[in-house]
Amino acid sequence: MAGRKRRRFGKPRDSSRYWNTVDDTPEETPDEHWATGRARERPGERRRPGPPEVDDDESLARIAARRAVRRLKNDAETPEFGRMLLYQAASAAGDALIAIALAGTLFFSIPTAEARGRVALYLALTVAPFAIVAPFLARFLDRSRGRLRATMVLAALGRGILAWLLSTRIDSLFLFPIAFGILILSRAVLVVRGAALPQLIPEGRTLVGANASLSRIGAIAGMIVGLPGVALLTWPGVGSELLLTAGVYFVGAAAAVGLPKVRGRLDIGERMDARQRARTVSIRQGLVALSAIRFLVGFLVFHLAFSLRRESAGSVGLGLLVGAAASGGLLGALIAPRLTRMLKEEGILAFALMISGIAGIIVGLRFSTQSAAGLVLAFGITSGSAKVAFDSMVQRETPEGGRGWAFARFESGLQLVWVVGALIPVLVSIPSGPGVFAAGVFALLFALLYTVGRHRVRSKT
Repeated sequence: MAGRKRRRFGKPRDSSRYWNTVDDTPEETPDEHWATGRARERPGERRRPGPPEVDDDESLARIAARRAVRRLKNDAETPEFGRMLLYQAASAAGDALIAIALAGTLFFSIPTAEARGRVALYLALTVAPFAIVAPFLARFLDRSRGRLRATMVLAALGRGILAWLLSTRIDSLFLFPIAFGILILSRAVLVVRGAALPQLIPEGRTLVGANASLSRIGAIAGMIVGLPGVALLTWPGVGSELLLTAGVYFVGAAAAVGLPKVRGRLDIGERMDARQRARTVSIRQGLVALSAIRFLVGFLVFHLAFSLRRESAGSVGLGLLVGAAASGGLLGALIAPRLTRMLKEEGILAFALMISGIAGIIVGLRFSTQSAAGLVLAFGITSGSAKVAFDSMVQRETPEGGRGWAFARFESGLQLVWVVGALIPVLVSIPSGPGVFAAGVFALLFALLYTVGRHRVRSKT
């Protein structure tokens, strides 16, 4: 150690030649950033993007509500389409409140044997409105396009008045005739909306996107009024819930007054040509696929409802299924426009049948109240996206003069197959799991048939 030279170090280099070591930011108390939870910023420093800052007087609920309002404003690109969205929201909310009132009156408040008879009568009443209204409404709309707005206003006003009358006569024999009138006007709105929508969509929007916007806002409105509707049904009673329904329908009537009036009449030759173009092979095949989904939805709604009664799930199980159905419809409307980036409308219908079949088989093997809610969610997504795709297909291939006839004819057929599917569990008691499993097999079979039929048509052309 003694022979080794000692290493000498020079003076330390001036670090200021390489970077600034002087912190010229103003001094702050140590707890300033700890209290706010925000990182210290230096002058000229670029902050990394992160989650939105929440002020002390602003809650996350307000931020979510503000974003939802911004999304609705983006959907309503024009005042005319915005009024159409408001009309759809009021119509869907009122229909949801009517369904809650009738479910509490006709189904869950009476014994099972009596409930089956009342439900069968109610299903018969749901078929009759389309059988009555479809032929007359189709001719009425196709002859004069300017009557679309007047029909929408009168349908909303009529439903509001009938809901008010129903609130005063819920325990009388007038229940079924008044409910029958509300159903007729609700079915008329479906036909008119499909015929009027292509004239109201903003420039640059696709039919799938416009239909999805209507379905999305309808599902949101149904979810918003669901909890208040059930609360009013429990206390103070069904009468108050129906008064709220009447007010909601009147809001829709006010929105429809501001819709533009389309002038002009079509001669009989143009109308017949338009109707002929509504009978294309792709539309007929799509109608069969959507009819299969509607049949399964009608079957599962009442099959699961009676299954919940057997398991004494009560209003909790009903609320779970209603919430799952509303969420599924909303998700279906959100998914449909994104599916069009990968699939055409025909592909969306096949995809919806396939997913419905897989979900039915899985839930049928492991049936429970929770899995039933998951099944309703899945069918809500598939039926919502399939309906958006089919409506867009009809609007794309059918000229303006035949849309009223086409939607009246197709909606009446879809309502009929829904009722046929619903009558099966009403008339025959089916075990919960096997019934759901059979529905899944039925959906997969129709998915296969629809896909094979599409390929045969392509090979011929």
